[in-house]
Formats: sequence, structure tokens, C-alpha cells
Amino acid sequence: MLTKPNPKQGRAPLREGLIAAGQYDALQTAGRFYPVACVALEVTQKCNLDCALCYLSEHSEQAYDIPLVVLFQRIAMVHRQYGDGVTIQITGGDPTLRSIDDLDAICREIRRLNMRSCLMTNGIKATRQFLERLAAAGLDDVAFHVDLTQERKGFDSEDALNEVRKTYIERARGLGLRILFNTTVYERNLSEIPKLCQFFRSQARYLTLVSFQMQAETGRGTAAKRDASLTQDVLAEKIGAGFGVPFHKKIGIGHSECTRYDHLAIAGDRAASVLTDTRLLERVIRALERSDTSGHAVANGPRNMRKALLREPGLLLHLCAGAMKLLWQLKSGLWTSPGRLSRLSVVIHSFMDANSLVPERCDSCVFMVATKDGPLSMCKFNAERDAQLFAPVALQNGTKDTWWSAATGQVTDTPVNARPAPPAFKNMKGRQRAREAHRREHST
Repeated sequence: MLTKPNPKQGRAPLREGLIAAGQYDALQTAGRFYPVACVALEVTQKCNLDCALCYLSEHSEQAYDIPLVVLFQRIAMVHRQYGDGVTIQITGGDPTLRSIDDLDAICREIRRLNMRSCLMTNGIKATRQFLERLAAAGLDDVAFHVDLTQERKGFDSEDALNEVRKTYIERARGLGLRILFNTTVYERNLSEIPKLCQFFRSQARYLTLVSFQMQAETGRGTAAKRDASLTQDVLAEKIGAGFGVPFHKKIGIGHSECTRYDHLAIAGDRAASVLTDTRLLERVIRALERSDTSGHAVANGPRNMRKALLREPGLLLHLCAGAMKLLWQLKSGLWTSPGRLSRLSVVIHSFMDANSLVPERCDSCVFMVATKDGPLSMCKFNAERDAQLFAPVALQNGTKDTWWSAATGQVTDTPVNARPAPPAFKNMKGRQRAREAHRREHST
């Protein structure tokens, strides 16, 4: 008989990492209410774009797709480690290059184990019909990654790319999916972030979360190292200017040098943060922590909140006063857009350069990758991607193990440490293609 995971025990490693890093204060939610923010399940290394800041390695494209049996093993491993309610990001590469039958099966398996699934895609192949099928299979979220680093033909600004974003919103609307957008921020589009946030504010009724991921020197991308002028504070100012409200960073969802979070209420062209009252936030966190008897704090959040209010009626008065203050801040937006009040989460991610990992940040990571050896910090995984990808993977087959290789796509009776053959020029991407193009140019 399988032993059910203990959610509270599952949070201990993250909590201990945050305590050691001096990041576990009264407003920290990671390790207190959940054991991890999400776990990436890379289902393919193939991609139909060649981004200037791609985090994949120069050899990723040559890796064969991981068999479904291995992916199911990793999904089960995530559940054993973290329990119900964890979000698994179905990612790559671009996962839409995997067969729809495989993705359907993956979504169903994640749902069967009472976890959540999020499709991470550039959207090119994510048609309405494609998303309809995955929604029927249990997909919870779709996160579209759209920005200038992708160098999509015909789009020379983030403002122009809003047409792509609108198209993607229309594809996903009405399917019961939460819609998210990811944007990589670098020198070329930093000045456009305020205007992009105005666009997100205008579409807030359709969106759940927008994420801004700061440039990091990792992977095969051709873009240069992050400019020193691009910091979390600078990006937060740009975001705040676009939404028309300062970016608040009080609530913790992991290490503060990795992630910053704000949650906005939006009405018309007005926005207000719901995270400004520190005293109220601390009271809510304490009350929810006391009410978390089942261990499933996120999934049981509404029920825990009702229990907390019954125990502490004074908290309800404090919440009502905060709500009235929030509505007053939004009054002009509510007047122009009556009855249309939206909520939007805003996240800043600051990933580390591959050659400058900080151990305490890796040990308190909330963004993990499912590997053959268990969950691993995303930044650490990117720094050693080839070693992770091409190590032989054990396939459990009754009492006997066989071994699968991403370099050959073959199953063998003993582990084989193979490396992929050099790719043809047409299959090269990033720096590898740039180097070969330069060599060919100067050898003629």
C-alpha cells in the first residue's frame, strides 16, 4: 500500500533553506503554506524559435524526447515529494512540439494525482482546438511566453507584439483555463515595460498572472550579459509606472533576490495593490497558519480563511476596512467600468547566471525541475543542463532495470554515457549557429 505524502513534512526542506538564508520572516509564504511554487516537467528539448536569451544548451536540440514512462515516473516522484495541489509546468523547449496524445496523457496523469498542470508555450502551435483538448484532459493553466527576445518576424517592439498576445487570449478564453503571460526583460525592451503593463492592465479581466523574467547569462542565447542597470528595483519601478501603482514586495514567495510578488485589484484604468497593509498581512498569515490542520494550505485556503474568521472576528473588521480603502483607491475606475473588478498577480523572477550560482538561493528555491534524481533548482539545472539531459535514465520494468539515453533514443540493458553527434548547420541554434556562420563566412 502506498503511503500518502505528508504535506507539512514536504515543506520542511524549503522552510529550512529559507531560514538558513535569513528569508523566513512573518510575511514569507514559501515553506509555510506550500513546499514549492512549481515544478518544471521538460517533455521535449525541441523548439520552433531561436530566442536571443534561450536557457537551453547548445546541445539540447539533439536530445530525443523523454519517453512517457519516464515522465510518468517523474510526475509520481513530484507527488511523493510534495503532495497534492502542486503545480507542474509542462514545458521544454516548447511542449506543443510533443504529440497532442502525449500531452493529453500527461495532463490526465497530473490531474489523477490531484496536482495542477500549466502548459508553458510560445503559443505558435497552441491553437484553440489544441487548448480545448488539453482543457478537457485536465489542464489548469496556459502560460504564453511572448517578447522581443524571440525575434518573431514582423514584430519590432513589445507594443507590436500585443497583437500576438490578444490573439492568444482569444484562443484560450472561455475554456476554463487560467491565462498567464511571461516576458523576458533585457536592455532592448526595458523601456517598453511601462507600456506593456498598461496593456496587461487593459486585459486584466482575462488574465491571472503576468511574470517578468530578468535576463540571465545561461544557455545558448546570443545576447550579452545583463547590463548592470537592470536590477529588480529598476524593473519594479517600470512595472509600477505602467500599472499606475508602486510595486509592493512585502509578501515573500521564496528568496527575495530571486522573486518579488504583488497582487493588484484593477478597475478600468485604475490599479491598487492589495498587499500594502503589513499589519493586516501578518494577521492573515498567522490566522491561516493556525487553521492549516490538514496540511493542504493552498488547496484549502478558502476553508481555512473561514475557520480563521470564526476564531478571530476582529480580523473580519480589519479585512472590511482594508477592502473599503481599496475600493476608494479604485473609485474612478469603478465609475467608468461599473461591475468590472479584476485581480492580477505580478511576479518578478531574477534567475542566476550559470557561472555565479549562490548556494543559499539554490537551497531555498521555489522553482524546481523534475530530474531523474529528484527535484533540482531551475538555476542549478540550467547550469548543468547537458550533464542532466544526457545521463542514462533507469526504466523500471518489473524486477529488472533497463536504461534509456537522450543522446541515442535507445534502451539498453546497461547504462551508456553517450553524447549526441554534432548537428547539421540547419539544426544549430544560438551561439553555436552564430559561430559556425562566422566560420563559414571567413573560410570562403
